[in-house]
Amino acid sequence: MISVLREAVGSLLSHPLRSALTAASVTFGAAVLIILLGYARGFPETTSDMLRSLGSREFIVEPRRRRGPDAGRSGRRVQIRYTDIPAIREACPSVDGIAAAYRPGRGGPVFSSNRSWPWAGVNGVGYDYREVTGMKIHAGRWFTREEEELGEEVALVSLPLAEGMFDGDAPIGRTIDAHGRRFTVIGVFESKASFAYSLFVPYPTSMEMGEEGGRFLSHLAFAPRSPDLAKRAIDEVRSAISALYSLDPADTTALDIKENTAFAEKIEAASLGLETLVVVIATIALVLGCLGAANVVGIAVAERTGELGLRKALGATAGRLRAEVLTETLVLCATGGAAGVALGAGCIALLGPLAFSEQATLVPRTEVGQVAVASTLLVLTATLAALPAANRAARLDPVEALRSE
Repeated sequence: MISVLREAVGSLLSHPLRSALTAASVTFGAAVLIILLGYARGFPETTSDMLRSLGSREFIVEPRRRRGPDAGRSGRRVQIRYTDIPAIREACPSVDGIAAAYRPGRGGPVFSSNRSWPWAGVNGVGYDYREVTGMKIHAGRWFTREEEELGEEVALVSLPLAEGMFDGDAPIGRTIDAHGRRFTVIGVFESKASFAYSLFVPYPTSMEMGEEGGRFLSHLAFAPRSPDLAKRAIDEVRSAISALYSLDPADTTALDIKENTAFAEKIEAASLGLETLVVVIATIALVLGCLGAANVVGIAVAERTGELGLRKALGATAGRLRAEVLTETLVLCATGGAAGVALGAGCIALLGPLAFSEQATLVPRTEVGQVAVASTLLVLTATLAALPAANRAARLDPVEALRSE
């Protein structure tokens, strides 16, 4: 075996430039494979982070009309009582927070001391609503639990409404009239989930503004303890509300739960597909490098026809010649592959994590398993690609080979 390796290395060193360029093609393929594998492994997690950064993590439950023999012709509307929120929260261990919301009417004109706005929606929400929905406070503050319990006339206004009503002046501490009530502005919020021109007030405050007194909430917001518990949290909320109001849990029309898990799963599946595509492309690059090396060895075998024929005439066996040609290819590919792994790891260390946004960063993962897979693939490809040239060398007829010289 050592003599075979010595013969193979000697043959390669007799043509140093050709051997170096051939090994370089394998180096490039291996480096591309390591780099793309390293970054591709982080695609699914990064995609999930980007999805979570696009919006809040809450789910919205809106009561609809129930079905069944006792529901009437058009179906009785499900009414969730504000006082039942603690019971629903208790029955849902996978839920991190629940907050009620109530819209007293369809909104209307609002007024400041020197400006009016034709329409804005009023929303009464619980203290936990901000945490559940991840609402961003642009200026000022959120109302306190004490202000909620006392039904204080304080309000947070949306950023577009603040800019329209106060013409660039600081709105904090100013007053705004809506629904015949005067509120003190304590904050300005930003939210893509609510209408652009909106006010948020404590839920008990809004109960005095609607026809039904806010006894039945307009919708319910809740957030799971972690993203992987989203489906369980949805099932728990649906079951808890169904048990409280004698609903059929299988009747998905009675409660409209707006969720983004299905969309997220599709995006994550697409990211896994993209990861697979990247791996396939990188693998092709490595295979092409090995095929190039095998092709060069094949050319070298053709150039050495006379030499190989003479050696066979002097007693070299077909197995010996086949082993030498295979070893030449493996040495070229192994040398280039080792250099490629080092180059790929160096590039990953140099590039480091790639920040797509403040919330999502693609962190490369170089693992021993990746190197093992790349090495196995390299050896198999090099062996299979070199077999035609090796078999051609083994089948040489010494007389014909010497005559061709």
